[in-house]
Amino acid sequence: MELRRLSRLSDIIFAGAMTLMALTFDPLPHKEMTPQEVTAFLQAQLPSFAVYILTFIGIAFYWLSHLHQFRYYKRTDTVHLWLTLFSLLFVVLLPYANDLATIYDGVFVTQCFYSLSVSGVGIFSTAAWVYATQNRRLVDSDLSDITIRQIRQESYVEPIVSLFAIGGALIHPLGWTLTFILGLPLFFLIQRLLRTHK
Repeated sequence: MELRRLSRLSDIIFAGAMTLMALTFDPLPHKEMTPQEVTAFLQAQLPSFAVYILTFIGIAFYWLSHLHQFRYYKRTDTVHLWLTLFSLLFVVLLPYANDLATIYDGVFVTQCFYSLSVSGVGIFSTAAWVYATQNRRLVDSDLSDITIRQIRQESYVEPIVSLFAIGGALIHPLGWTLTFILGLPLFFLIQRLLRTHK
């Protein structure tokens, strides 16, 4: 029963975080605008759109990873419950991190806060999976080692890319964004190649 409740709570938090991010956009002006003013307004929104898309995709990746893990959980316990709740704490922080990254575009400290929030979700989610699968503690005893290892490796992607993005931000503010845009597909491609090679 507790596992089902935890799964339901997680879904609500993921959905709420994805919805809250839409509030970061500037409100539409209440005056008639010329086509040039509309163009200028939309161009001014582009950084907000970019961070919104980045955050939405990040949360979507985590939600899919979360669904994948919960498919194998058979029960939960206090430690697993708290690890999952800490992961969800960082999910709740993501809309705020998204706001900061939008308002203070290119500021190193906001980029660090964003990256640490994203990596926090993955670190605690990974810890929950490792804890649950150690000696098949909270999963079926016949769950294959390959499945356990594969899910664990997939859960490393976002935290690693997020922490690399801090290095990218040290080089240049645009390096932070480029690390996310190029890093996620690159890591998934490398994982897929490694899986097919095995």
